[in-house]
Amino acid sequence: MKNMIKLPVIVLGLLLLLTGTTQKVMAQDDEVSMQTFYDELSPYGSWNQDSQYGYVWRPNVDQRDFRPYYSNGHWAMTEYGNTWVSDYDWGWAPFHYGRWVTDRYNQWVWIPDTTWGPAWVNWRSGGGYYGWAPLGPGSGVNVSIGFNIPDFWWVFTPQANIYIDRFPRYYSNRNYGYLGQTVIINNVYVRGNRSYYSGPRRDEIRRVTNRDVRIYNIDRSNRPGRSYVSNNSIHMYNPRPNRGVDNRNAAPRSIAQRGDVIRPGDRSDRFGDNRNGVQNRNDQNRSDQNRNDQNRFGNNGDRNNDQNPNARNRNFGGDQNRTDRSDRGQGDVQRVGAPQQRPERSSDDQQRMQVQNQERQQRQDQMQQRQRDMGQRTADQDQQAQRQQQMQQRQQADRSQEQMQQRQQQMQQQSQERQQRQQADRSQEQMQQRQQQMQQRQEQQNQQNQQRQQQAQQQ
Repeated sequence: MKNMIKLPVIVLGLLLLLTGTTQKVMAQDDEVSMQTFYDELSPYGSWNQDSQYGYVWRPNVDQRDFRPYYSNGHWAMTEYGNTWVSDYDWGWAPFHYGRWVTDRYNQWVWIPDTTWGPAWVNWRSGGGYYGWAPLGPGSGVNVSIGFNIPDFWWVFTPQANIYIDRFPRYYSNRNYGYLGQTVIINNVYVRGNRSYYSGPRRDEIRRVTNRDVRIYNIDRSNRPGRSYVSNNSIHMYNPRPNRGVDNRNAAPRSIAQRGDVIRPGDRSDRFGDNRNGVQNRNDQNRSDQNRNDQNRFGNNGDRNNDQNPNARNRNFGGDQNRTDRSDRGQGDVQRVGAPQQRPERSSDDQQRMQVQNQERQQRQDQMQQRQRDMGQRTADQDQQAQRQQQMQQRQQADRSQEQMQQRQQQMQQQSQERQQRQQADRSQEQMQQRQQQMQQRQEQQNQQNQQRQQQAQQQ
């Protein structure tokens, strides 16, 4: 009977042990099904088909206020380094897989990928600030294929407030000043054959915040939904990888737009100087070669005949055994909507187009210069405000010191007055004692005189 009772208990314990060991989010060599992303994210946004990156997803949010790794979430330290914890119901996917990029309407779209990471961002530090920005398409650890992180993608916050989600974070016009004060953080976390940018280390954050930094465990949730923190764990949905999964036929149920969703300029170095430190300038030539390769295919047929519409969505960053983007165009991928022959423009049209392009480029340069000037002025104003704050603190410290000195003087005066009163009291007591002694002597003399008189009368 005892053996029959022990057997179910042992089986239950083994099941719990196996369940607990599979709940951890791990870097897997097996791929996640792309269909999971297409199906789970459809209620929260629209899928579009870009001519270069394949299927991209635009979230249903107010794009005027939305920024990846900025809106509706916060940072937390885990075993993988700094990890983004999103409060969106769909945040488990776009902030831990794939890459973000801005489209032709300056709206953020997400390019899916199958490699999990704590956060696909680049980090900067300096001048009392931390900064981060999404890694662009083709970017990974020590890898950048013709893509520079734009200045306006960066977000900065004071170092002491890195884990305070309600503290204001700065971006846009302020970025130029902060970029000049900060340098790239090249801390990399390696697990298996995966590498992640981990951001500032725990010891550094503990030093600048003067607080202990808790390290959370990441536990896999069973259902898609919002990530949440409980005790020492971050519960986050992570699709289970499948060995031998075939993503070639995966596709969204509905597509809102086809063609060039993302501007060609967003795939090159149109964003100006390369400030991210990790990216390789020589890769720009690779980007030009990729664009030339794209012109060799895509002019015939329809995308519906594409046997592998998502081949471009894979292997963005984590896997070091990836293929170059120029090699991806060698398959049987076909572009949509491009005519077989384009009409030639006249020389006047070409000159007009050149003049328009030059004027447009000049306006863009002027706008960028204005943004840089505004950012520099903002940084100068911030420095001046910090100096004024330091001066006020010093003045307050001086006033506090003066008040302390005044209090000490008052205490000394009170002590002297107390001593004087005590001396006066002692003098008064001495006078009273002398008076009593004199009275006693007078009484004794009176008694002696009376006795003498009595003796004289008796004689």
